[in-house]
Amino acid sequence: MIRILLVDDEPDLLDLERRILEQKYGFYTVTAESGKEALEIFQSQQVDAIISDYSMPQMDGITLLRKIREINNAIPFILFTIREKEDIAIEAMNSGANFYVQKENLPQVVFAELAHDVTKAVELFRAEKNLKIQRDLALANANAKSLEETLLICTRAILDVSGMEGVAIYLFEEKNLKVSIISGSSEHYTSERVQSQVQQILHSVIHQKIPMFRDEEDIRAVTPILFESEGIRSDGIIGMTHHGKTIGVVHIFTSSPLNTYGLSLQRFITDIVVQVSGYISDRLAEEALRTSENRMKAMIRNLPGMVYQGHIDEERTMEFVSEAVFNLTGYYPKDVMHNAVRSWGSFINPQDRVRILEVITRAVQKNVRFRLTYRITTRDNKYRWVSEQGTGIVDADGNLAGIEGIIMDITRQKALDDQVRMFHTRLKTLFMLMAAGCLIFKSDGTIRNTILVDLNSAAEKTEQKKKSELIGITFQGLFNKADPELLEAITGMLEDKKSRTLQKCAITYPYGKRYFDIFLSSSPVGYERTDLEIFLIYNDVTNRVLTEQQIITSLHEKELLLKEVHHRVKNNLQIISGILKLQSMRIQDPRAAEIIQECRSQVYTMASIHELLYNSKDIGKIQVEEYISRLVDHFKQEYEGISARLSLRVSVDPDIVLDIERCIPCGLILNELIMNAVKYAFQPDGEGEIRISFTQDASSYRLQVSDDGRGLPKDFDARKSQSLGMELTSQLTHQLRGKLEINSEKGATFTITFPKMEEGRIKI
Repeated sequence: MIRILLVDDEPDLLDLERRILEQKYGFYTVTAESGKEALEIFQSQQVDAIISDYSMPQMDGITLLRKIREINNAIPFILFTIREKEDIAIEAMNSGANFYVQKENLPQVVFAELAHDVTKAVELFRAEKNLKIQRDLALANANAKSLEETLLICTRAILDVSGMEGVAIYLFEEKNLKVSIISGSSEHYTSERVQSQVQQILHSVIHQKIPMFRDEEDIRAVTPILFESEGIRSDGIIGMTHHGKTIGVVHIFTSSPLNTYGLSLQRFITDIVVQVSGYISDRLAEEALRTSENRMKAMIRNLPGMVYQGHIDEERTMEFVSEAVFNLTGYYPKDVMHNAVRSWGSFINPQDRVRILEVITRAVQKNVRFRLTYRITTRDNKYRWVSEQGTGIVDADGNLAGIEGIIMDITRQKALDDQVRMFHTRLKTLFMLMAAGCLIFKSDGTIRNTILVDLNSAAEKTEQKKKSELIGITFQGLFNKADPELLEAITGMLEDKKSRTLQKCAITYPYGKRYFDIFLSSSPVGYERTDLEIFLIYNDVTNRVLTEQQIITSLHEKELLLKEVHHRVKNNLQIISGILKLQSMRIQDPRAAEIIQECRSQVYTMASIHELLYNSKDIGKIQVEEYISRLVDHFKQEYEGISARLSLRVSVDPDIVLDIERCIPCGLILNELIMNAVKYAFQPDGEGEIRISFTQDASSYRLQVSDDGRGLPKDFDARKSQSLGMELTSQLTHQLRGKLEINSEKGATFTITFPKMEEGRIKI
């Protein structure tokens, strides 16, 4: 559709001309009643041609033409007037008018001529404009540096040709149409609501492979929806193809109420889209090629070795080598290619050259990939191990053109492989020669599918079978006559994957029962780490177990003998005590009877220890709490009346255990101190309290006997005392390597502190 700016100062005539041009000739007209108004419209709206009257106040048609030409020297301009002056026509043509049409003829003739001139001028203008746009588009695209620049140039060209307000170019990305660029007014165009409607008609055009313009039925069905919701009218949809391949689609849109495109404009738009399609396709191909090249360069750059193309000859001439050759040899690619400084063959160790050429030639002849490992000498005369993989290259005729492949530095890997091989040899030797038997099982996590896969020589000797006879036996089948704890241990380890240790586990063999110390461990194996490898190390300790049993039996016999000795000593001491008692009954001297009584108490003190040892589970240890309780009870029985007038309070740490060497001195000391308190601490027939305590700390024991009696004399000195009891107490304290402390405040307190014993030594 041709859009005309119609200018006339007579409103009635202007309206008549507008209606004729629109209704009869299908033009779309914009009217102006003065030259000034026409200039304002021309500068704000896009028109295809201008029809202006000559005679107008303030600004005539010639003046308007000249001002228009100052703005645009190519827009078609037709002077439409009733004046028949040749000079006006000449002036108009000289000022840039395309045609001069007089109003004097019949209206149908005049308007037919006018319509013909307008159409002719517009088509010529559009053709020239299209050629200029295509020329400018080609030049701009040639200077474009990216796909984004090309898309921007193309959208501007389409807008210039179509004269519409907006254009969007869609390209295929992963088989989906996506907006690549939008030019022109498109405030709401990218909204989801608009795109959901536009995408339908776009796919329809691509499927039908023909362009659609506003007068097409499909576009008319969609345009009202877009216009009502977003104020957008679809004016043209043209698919973009190049070399038969659809690469996208162009969507031209506007908000103006134009009804149709003329065939010429449709042709111009289609032509420019075809040109645009070629440029975009080329640019896409360039982008894809550049991306592919960049990826290839990055891949070659990041490969763990030197990529090459070369020939099979003695010098191993290289046509191309990657930059990794510098890290490999110390030479740059330009030094190695075409043997410029050194050939690749000169790097190879002389002992490997003949073998390498033979292997490559044989592989190429069989059309298979070759793999090589050899040594090279670098620029600084260092040896390196390399691994080469390659294949032959054939030309279009099937003839061998060369070889290509990759060469990687494996020096470190080679050293590690040698170390691994050495360690493997060592471990295998250790495994086979270790004295303890070692079994290796493979399991899926169940005891039923735990199968023996390897064992060492010591295990063969223990099982008294060959390795070939044992491989494949299940765990249960091998240890079906072992203690149940072995089966429990392997079952538990399969569940929690924790190691187990068993001691003196009995296993019955046809040649007899044997005892083993067993260590069980597991490790996940396999690609998915679901299977387990179980290691069982078992050491035959049968001789040790039998020896221990003999020792235990011997110790038990000796313990019984020692208990019998203690029992007889206790009986003998009781006999002595009984004799002393009978003797005391015949003695009339009170002092002598008292001495006999003291002797009986001392004998009882020692007899009680032997009795406790005889009845004890641990024949070398005495529970002090029980021992002191017996002594106190003995005092209460021997000394009549003590329980009535004296209170004996005992506080002993129940965890204190002493051996006989220290328990006897403690008992004798306790006997002397209690008798001393009973005899001298209180008034005759007086009441009181005697307190006995035995405690311990980290390094020592503390025995204390105290009373609330009348106390000791002020001048009392234990070292100068003539008392047998005090002398005995001091001697026994010294025997314990202890310290005696005496306090006479509020009665008398005797405290003996002596060190603990540890591993046969006294703690100081």
